Amino acid sequence: MSHRVFFLVALVLLGFSPNPAKATQAYSESLMDCAVLFNTSNRINPERADHGKGLALSRIAEALEKAAHDQAVNEGQDAPEGYLSQLKASKISHWDSKGMTYVFSDEFRDWMTYCRKFADHLGIDFKNLP
Repeated sequence: MSHRVFFLVALVLLGFSPNPAKATQAYSESLMDCAVLFNTSNRINPERADHGKGLALSRIAEALEKAAHDQAVNEGQDAPEGYLSQLKASKISHWDSKGMTYVFSDEFRDWMTYCRKFADHLGIDFKNLP
């Protein structure tokens, strides 16, 4: 699938309008959203982050953060580490402000669908992470 078609499908899944008058976020920002969202349950229960499903979610989040870094570089960010550090803090604040029950919402499910498809498009295989 071409990048343009994938991007339009992603926008539709997230409810964005392809109207040029409305700004859309950079891929690096979307990837950081995904990284933060995949690590939501570990932020709620930090003790689970080092084993089982928590560890798997941490590894997914790390892979998505690396992809966000690579994308930020491709987007021409002058200081990708600083940009991503600030962006990550902002995304954690944004998503965590929705409360613990957010993970049961339709919006969360839509984001997870988008994130899995975006990761698949980038060749990130969640099942075979180190």
